[in-house]
Amino acid sequence: MAHPSTGTLAVMLIAESQSTFRDFLAQRDKDPTRLLPEELLTLGYAFYESTRATDALPANDASFGDALLFQWGTREALVGHYGECYYFDLTRQFISQIDEEDDAMFQLTCQLQYELSAHLRAVETSNRWCSSVKALPEFKAFALGHPALSAVAGRPARTVEFYFTGV
Repeated sequence: MAHPSTGTLAVMLIAESQSTFRDFLAQRDKDPTRLLPEELLTLGYAFYESTRATDALPANDASFGDALLFQWGTREALVGHYGECYYFDLTRQFISQIDEEDDAMFQLTCQLQYELSAHLRAVETSNRWCSSVKALPEFKAFALGHPALSAVAGRPARTVEFYFTGV
């Protein structure tokens, strides 16, 4: 549960990010497992702009303490584990102030998965980072204008993975 706002920003702990984002979405009558790709981006950006993790390093270019990762493309099948798909993913990555080693990294991921088609296979697999709130306007323009979004815009995902994990 998010802690009270300080000024215009809401605050949370890193470990609360999944439930806080779920609450953020619920206040807007949205469910993370039913988001359209354009909603994932716009609501993910709004959450990033409005809510800080008080136990994360700052959201700046030097620390990458609270950053966004937009990733998309084709995932080949791994027999016995998962099938092939086209994925459209927005991940928020945190680095804890307490211990800045790799085990202090956490990710909140919402990945939309689509059945592959020739059209989706043609979209090059890649990713892009946003390391700070200051860099968000350019990041937004990039993602909202990217072929990865136009390939699936308005389409509900076949499967949605929404989870929080240590990296």
